[in-house]
Amino acid sequence: MSAVYNPESDVIAEIECLDLEARDLRRRIARVHNEEDHRVLLRQLRELQEDCTRLQSQLP
Repeated sequence: MSAVYNPESDVIAEIECLDLEARDLRRRIARVHNEEDHRVLLRQLRELQEDCTRLQSQLP
């Protein structure tokens, strides 16, 4: 049985992984009490969202 390589499936898998990371970050942001930690986590979340948007733009 041979499988056909689908590069879109790799991109979709990466997007799903980034979504899971973003969900985890949102939970951490909700629990953080230090303002500096809050800023850092928000920046990381924004970067993840940008990566997700970039990958989504690669899909047809």
